[in-house]
Amino acid sequence: MACLLYTQLFLLNTFILFLNLSLNPVLGQILAGIEKSIIEEEGALEALNFAVSEYNENNSDLYLSRVVEVKTVKTVQQQIEAGKTLLFDVILGKTACLKTQDDLSDCPLNEPTDLQEREFCSFEVHLPDWANAINLLSSICNRI
Repeated sequence: MACLLYTQLFLLNTFILFLNLSLNPVLGQILAGIEKSIIEEEGALEALNFAVSEYNENNSDLYLSRVVEVKTVKTVQQQIEAGKTLLFDVILGKTACLKTQDDLSDCPLNEPTDLQEREFCSFEVHLPDWANAINLLSSICNRI
């Protein structure tokens, strides 16, 4: 009889542990893996462009910034959420284009190069599988 009780308690504890790991986003994130990736990965360039667009929209600068160099791209493989999260480390440089200009497709960087204002930025972007919406989860930039 005692053996049956212990077996039932063990199964109940295993079930509760499984529920906690699958339903708790914090524990689910611990189980996620981070893999090095490339900018050519599907959706990566679009996600980076979205992050830079959000950066330009939300900062108080008069001039647009654009990517000068992509340092790293990483993919977070998640157990819980559908989709993927991309982590970008990039260098942004100020362009000669004002935010108010009509055609922003060809904005050269400010010259001379040694006087350019540059920032090192880390962006975290989520690409859900089920929607065409891209979400900027975090953005941290520091002047360099």
